[in-house]
Amino acid sequence: MSEIMIFCLVLGDAIEESFPVDFDKGITVGHLKKLIKEEKKNAFANIDSNELRLWKVDIPIGIENKNTKIFAENINDYKGVELLPNATMEAVFHNGPENTKFFSIRIIAQPPVTADKCFAFKRGNLKLSHSFIRSGTSGSFSIPMKRPDESQFYNRESVTSYEEEFWNELSNAYIVLKVPDNIDKTMFVSGPLSEYISVKGNEIVLNNCVMLNAQNELILNNGEPVMGELTKIKMNFVKFLRLRKSPYGIVYGISTQDILIKESYLQMIEKIEYDRTHHEKRGCIIVGSPGIGKTHFSLYLAFYLARRYSPANIIYEQLFQGYSRALHVKPNISLYIADSVIPAPWKTIFTFLVTTPKSGRWHEFVKGRVRKYYAPIWTEEEIWTVWNVKYKNKIPENRVKELITRWGCIPRRVFDEYDDEPKVDDIVSQCDAYVYLKNDGGDLGDNYSGKAIHIIPNSDFTDKIYVPASTEICEALYRHYKKNTKDMIVKIIRNFARSAGGTLAGKFFEMVAHDILRKGGDFTVRHLTRDNIKQPEKELHLQNLPYQQFHNIDEIVPGYYNIPENTNFELVDAIAPNRNGIHHLYQMTTAETHDIKVDGLNKLENNLKDLPIHLYLVVPNINDMFNNFRFQKYVTSENTEYSGWHLTHTEWIRDNIAQYVLLINLSDFN
Repeated sequence: MSEIMIFCLVLGDAIEESFPVDFDKGITVGHLKKLIKEEKKNAFANIDSNELRLWKVDIPIGIENKNTKIFAENINDYKGVELLPNATMEAVFHNGPENTKFFSIRIIAQPPVTADKCFAFKRGNLKLSHSFIRSGTSGSFSIPMKRPDESQFYNRESVTSYEEEFWNELSNAYIVLKVPDNIDKTMFVSGPLSEYISVKGNEIVLNNCVMLNAQNELILNNGEPVMGELTKIKMNFVKFLRLRKSPYGIVYGISTQDILIKESYLQMIEKIEYDRTHHEKRGCIIVGSPGIGKTHFSLYLAFYLARRYSPANIIYEQLFQGYSRALHVKPNISLYIADSVIPAPWKTIFTFLVTTPKSGRWHEFVKGRVRKYYAPIWTEEEIWTVWNVKYKNKIPENRVKELITRWGCIPRRVFDEYDDEPKVDDIVSQCDAYVYLKNDGGDLGDNYSGKAIHIIPNSDFTDKIYVPASTEICEALYRHYKKNTKDMIVKIIRNFARSAGGTLAGKFFEMVAHDILRKGGDFTVRHLTRDNIKQPEKELHLQNLPYQQFHNIDEIVPGYYNIPENTNFELVDAIAPNRNGIHHLYQMTTAETHDIKVDGLNKLENNLKDLPIHLYLVVPNINDMFNNFRFQKYVTSENTEYSGWHLTHTEWIRDNIAQYVLLINLSDFN
């Protein structure tokens, strides 16, 4: 065997700290790990050689870059490839490293680390100086503990003055309100308000002794309201947090100094604070769909805590490409924000875990006294607000509309991926909706399901439903599963129709029912009466009808199975005029009740003349729905029971439409 020599570097070290290792070409990567551990005994004193990860790289060594430190985010810049332990060095360097061995680092040795990054900051005179690596493997966590006669020093590195200043000045960030041109601003620059705010152009800037609560009321940092003339002061404008310094390179995923303060940020914080005070919880989990800006919320939360609870310590920990760094803090008196990482087992005042639904991040943490909350996606108004302020000259308006229609109000899709959006077919082909719903979103390891299915919380953020990102995504999922695995569709309908996944199950059932009803066949139906006396079952034969999609009511054609283009069509799901001498209306449902809107049906009067009218409430063969289904009430557009029949000349609906329940056997879906 011929012997070769390569330069190696420990991850986090400067290039000038690289070191040579000599070995025979025939050895494996596993053997090289042992040689590197032997060479760097002090650095890897508490680590087994098999815990090291080795990366093949090509990093030039020169005077100009000798002080450059190499971190995780740099590996890809140098053609980094992780090496398997059973690979031979001859195979790794099949062309030989000889030509570059004196000029390049060829191997990076990475110690076991948890995939996160950690910072701490404190108002006042805290002087940040050093950080240390938080170690662990496969998502586990361990703090390097001091052994007898062992130095406490562990992978320490200096913190830049810019980073130190960013965190120490966070509580002094400005809350900036954008004021429309037509608002008189004189009231804000005189009288009692001038003590708390200043006006600069079309912006109101709050001073650092006040904030806003969930009702958009001006409050002191201790939470007490600022009173005007016997009333609380409301400032109901679009608001941003303006950081004193750019977070670029410090908080990963945020590069702008202005962060939109969403209404839901204030509402969630108020709810969490109330529960924290009244229910003696030691922490909480805030779960949100990928791409909604959870790091933006985490940073605003850090600002709020620094303002509200000065001078408490705040620990801020963030996931970034497999590296972990923690500043020295006093965690037993800290408020701890874990942004998409497994929380460390520190004893803190309170821990906030902000994460996607990856249960691996919180399945142990949730066993303690913690409460779970759900973060909403953005509203269209919020998307357009940020677009108007920051992206109007960069992203065309029509492109924003297109992305919202396809992906929903997800800022990452709209603002970050507008020129490189994911391909719908790629997403749906990798999305396992059944597993995602079965595990309550907790198996989000595929990076696809969360893009196709969004989390929508209830009003107090303590419960949620899962909904498709859009009609386009839902239909693409249905087509993919119909072509490749029809059982997936049936399983979702059977298992999730009455659960948080009910929206997706309902959409899938609607599409299944359209496929089956259009083709025709024999169906079991039962007449529904107002007195709810159960009527006998009957057989209904339907002939095959061609498919027709309509945009306007006047496009509805007899002899066709007519489906509205708009999936939120307020009338019914399908219309088949003069089908076997009867006007057929079809309304699919997986719920026990489905109220019928009179205003919508009334628009169909001219399409439903001269023949009997049957409204079929179409249900799947699950949960004994068919046998238990009852007559459905008629309601107004505000969902109150309808009563003005004669006044509005709508009595034809009450008197002429007969309600039936129609059974769809899911086994017929083939």
